[in-house]
Amino acid sequence: MSVPLFNLMAELVQQLESIRAATGAPALGALIGDSRGVKAQAVVGVREAGKPERARLDDPFHIGSCTKAMTAMLAARLIEQGKLRWEHTIEEAFPDLKARVHPDYHPVTLRQLLQHRSGLPEDRAPNPGLFLKIRGLQGDLRQQRLKATGWILEQPPASEPNTRFAYSNFGYLVAGAMLEQATGRSWEELMRAHLFKSLKMRMAGFGAPQRFAGHSGDPPKPIFYDNPPALGPAGTVHCSLHDWAAFARLHLQGARGQKTMLLRPESFAELHADPHQQGYSMGWIVSQKPPRTLSHAGSNTFWFAVVVIEPDADRFYLVATNWGHPKATEACERGLQAARSLGISFNQPSRCRKIIGSPLTISRLVNKAAPTPTSPRARGRCPTCQSAPSRRRSPPATRARSGSSSPRRSAS
Repeated sequence: MSVPLFNLMAELVQQLESIRAATGAPALGALIGDSRGVKAQAVVGVREAGKPERARLDDPFHIGSCTKAMTAMLAARLIEQGKLRWEHTIEEAFPDLKARVHPDYHPVTLRQLLQHRSGLPEDRAPNPGLFLKIRGLQGDLRQQRLKATGWILEQPPASEPNTRFAYSNFGYLVAGAMLEQATGRSWEELMRAHLFKSLKMRMAGFGAPQRFAGHSGDPPKPIFYDNPPALGPAGTVHCSLHDWAAFARLHLQGARGQKTMLLRPESFAELHADPHQQGYSMGWIVSQKPPRTLSHAGSNTFWFAVVVIEPDADRFYLVATNWGHPKATEACERGLQAARSLGISFNQPSRCRKIIGSPLTISRLVNKAAPTPTSPRARGRCPTCQSAPSRRRSPPATRARSGSSSPRRSAS
């Protein structure tokens, strides 16, 4: 028999409270879902350390570089509408910057920017001079990104474009500016119109949440701060777990070949593809071999968030905390383990309700190690406990090892 939803949610609350008490996280949230919707969610703790106000289910978490998959999906929407192409080049997008942009960047495409193959240097620890210049930008956001694009692209590439993977937040800024040039609208306007409104992400916005504090240090100290708004396409979205679930569920459906309301199957195939076998697609860390996994982590150093999608098991998991300390990584790792254990038990036999054998390591996800998911291969047996099959078919379990940028003070 499966675990009743009420018991699943109560157990999730209990486990999150235990993890929060052990790690010192101000607040911790987790959500379990499948292609049909949300199965369980919980948020425990406080909005701000030292104050009594409790965090709520509809409070928005800052998701950092998990924004990148949203920027890529926005690009896919605009491509389906004929506004631009995956092969759209920097030279085409920014004709007024042609004389300023280094010639080696002229043929770089939108696809290469979203796959981190543009030739831009790895920047999880960003160039401090360039970062400060972008921090100082004021006024219209489209103009800010256009100016920043000129600064970013005027230096020679760190490598020949499309020859190697190098995680680049600035590359996503440039990609966002390409979308703006193609539409005449800011990235923020496009996100609201094409994603937030369409997916009913009512609590979604940009920058540091107003009444829900991020934290640094140990013990946690409240901070209301974020990266420069110009870096939005790389990582400034905040949203509730329920909002985020609408986005994750859509990608789960797309990865399973199901029809969705926003994108065609070929667009999802493009977003999730890893043709260079680099462990990264467009805003997603991808598994190198079956069973498939899509995942990412994000942090602006004051928040930490993780998403894991398991198409073959028809599951997705979200975990987030309002803290950027290394202990926040531990809290989310343990929260993800708990959520996955409960997600497996939701529709598996009661004898199979135990945590998967070896723990996930979000440190691998943060450092973008090549994902090496594994699962038992014994055909016809429960992938968790290896018991004989019951009349209810159990989905295969996976262990995701995946990555994103590390929690620096940049969009990650």
